[in-house]
Amino acid sequence: MSKNRFYTIMIVPEKTAQVRHIVLPAWLIRGIAFGLALCILFAGVMFFDYAYVMSQIGENKQLKMENRRLRQQVQLFQNKISTAENTLERVKSFATRLRVIMHVEDQPPSLQTKLPDANSNIGNLTPAPTPVQAEAENETSSSEKIELKKAYSELDSKISQLTQDALHTEELLQDEYEILYDKKSFLAALPTRQPAPGYFTSGFGVRTSPYGDRIKMHEGLDIANRLDTPIRAPADGEVVFANSKAGYGLTLILNHGYGIETWYGHLRRFSVAKGEKVRRGTKIAMLGNSGRSTGPHVHYEVRVHGYPVDPRSYIFEDSSP
Repeated sequence: MSKNRFYTIMIVPEKTAQVRHIVLPAWLIRGIAFGLALCILFAGVMFFDYAYVMSQIGENKQLKMENRRLRQQVQLFQNKISTAENTLERVKSFATRLRVIMHVEDQPPSLQTKLPDANSNIGNLTPAPTPVQAEAENETSSSEKIELKKAYSELDSKISQLTQDALHTEELLQDEYEILYDKKSFLAALPTRQPAPGYFTSGFGVRTSPYGDRIKMHEGLDIANRLDTPIRAPADGEVVFANSKAGYGLTLILNHGYGIETWYGHLRRFSVAKGEKVRRGTKIAMLGNSGRSTGPHVHYEVRVHGYPVDPRSYIFEDSSP
């Protein structure tokens, strides 16, 4: 059976009787049909590809916004951890000083909580990617999101560790508070008050003598100020010496008990007498320039069982200008 070689298209007008015939070859009809099928297929592929790319762009924007929120949370955690760490360090230092002045031999274990710096780079959202870049940027954002979540998880772990350290330090302070509560008289005898306002011109330790180039031990703390600046007792005690001493000039010594004494040299005059009991804050002398002195100041020493120690280890109440 032979195939049709031609196809006839008849056009019948509505108002006239004349009918038009259009004869088309069969290969042309098949070509037109094949072309239409290709166009429909291509349009369908383009539509689905465009929908996929648009969905990737939307997901990429969402990932970038979530990454930005994660960065902000990491920065916030880093700031909070830094503040908490600094506060904890001050508390630990305070607790250590308390244990030292209370002569508690067993020092607490050091809390080695060193927190790494968190990612503080909070960047702006980049412009929306083009359809060609959408998939690549989406993979980058996904990888960045994983890294940020990892950093967030590490920070959360560090915060938990910091909380445990804070609770441990709180327990140590609670124990020390109970010790102090049982030792009120001992606490009253601790020279925690700076005896006079002024400037520290020389500290405790080895130094070059102002009288020559000799290296010698400076067993106290020099506090310089104007003549007749009041010197006040740093703790409760009893005056056991109020006289002149070689090198010190006019010198006053307070015995606070528990083996603790405080010495005051280069005074101008005394405000208390030997044998008198004083309370913390009582005016005991006036700052001067007596003895081997290079200017108006008070040479202040703290001695424990006869051995000089650094007075700044005891000073909690600073009255410097």
